[in-house]
Amino acid sequence: MVHYTPFLPEVITDPYPTYRRLLEEAPVYFMEEYQSWALSRFDDLWRAMSDSETFATTGGTTAAQAISKVEPPVPSINQIDPPDHTRLRKDLSRSFTKNRVNALEPEIRSLASDLLDDGASAGEIDVVRDLADRVAAHVACRLLDLPLEDGHLLVEWVHRYVSNDPEDQGRSSDALAAAGEMNEYLAAFARERRKGPRREGSVIDAFLAFEMNGRRLEDLEIGSHLQTLVIGGTDTTPKAIGAAVLRLHQNPDQRARVAADPSRIPIAFNEVLRYDMPTQFMARTVERPIELQGQRLEPGQGVLLLLAAGNRDPREFRDPDRFDVDRDARRILSFGHAVHICLGAHVARLEGRVLLEELLRRHPEYELDEAKLEWRRADQIQGIISAPISF
Repeated sequence: MVHYTPFLPEVITDPYPTYRRLLEEAPVYFMEEYQSWALSRFDDLWRAMSDSETFATTGGTTAAQAISKVEPPVPSINQIDPPDHTRLRKDLSRSFTKNRVNALEPEIRSLASDLLDDGASAGEIDVVRDLADRVAAHVACRLLDLPLEDGHLLVEWVHRYVSNDPEDQGRSSDALAAAGEMNEYLAAFARERRKGPRREGSVIDAFLAFEMNGRRLEDLEIGSHLQTLVIGGTDTTPKAIGAAVLRLHQNPDQRARVAADPSRIPIAFNEVLRYDMPTQFMARTVERPIELQGQRLEPGQGVLLLLAAGNRDPREFRDPDRFDVDRDARRILSFGHAVHICLGAHVARLEGRVLLEELLRRHPEYELDEAKLEWRRADQIQGIISAPISF
């Protein structure tokens, strides 16, 4: 019988063998030690994310919050449900429209071009640390009105925060310290912005004006909300870029087709997001009884939505464990779905497209020594954090 929790060493090292067994043997799996559930099939996940009245985020969206319960929920747009979530998201979404995000393309392309030129002079570049991390930090600062020169600080805090220790079944002491430091920085930013005039379409101003339970948010609460957006904007997309570089290297015929026809890049990057989704799961808490696949879920129980498993569900994807840049998937789980769909989806797709366009235009036959790859192995967010390539 398959055994699963997100903290098992073998799951953290490589979750996909366990996911395959869950998909076939126990699609609604009961984690007895936590009195919680794990859903793995695509359609079950799709429906669960559409049903915020049954699967609530207010109990937390990490395993440490909703499953092992060693951490409390924090103020975050990810951890409030409608109608408050609907009101806040409506205000924030003005900063993340496709048109507004796409207006950053020349700036992103120029930065990527400069960084790749620097790499060409050196004969190599780390496409995660020296390219994707720096572009993602720059874009996050632009969208959130944070000082561009502080981008490296944000990346350092985020890297520390997501480096949790499995034996803690939550965040390490250093990860929690990093979260506190970042929250203080962002709270101070909010405090300073209170003194100035409001600007239409500003993310920080949307938080400053937002009321919940009849009151305005405090600075530390705003800092916590902003922290969610910073993590979302700087952690996962660079890992997807690293995965793209790896998978194209492993499939040189596919890489050659994409390099020869850059119009294929959006579909190819979508396949990377499906195949190597960095976020393994999001957590929910059951609010009302529901039966799924013959199992009865009760109020108060935690639920892990195993999104990365759903992206490999053979009921949704033909030959799901094969990487195929020509696969034009009708729907994937990599940005979530319904009310909690990722605010930064347009940002991630733009960054992925531009960086791959610029890389493959210059270096369509780059070399990658897989022995030099560095991976972050963690319960919730996994992926490549260092990928040096040479030309």
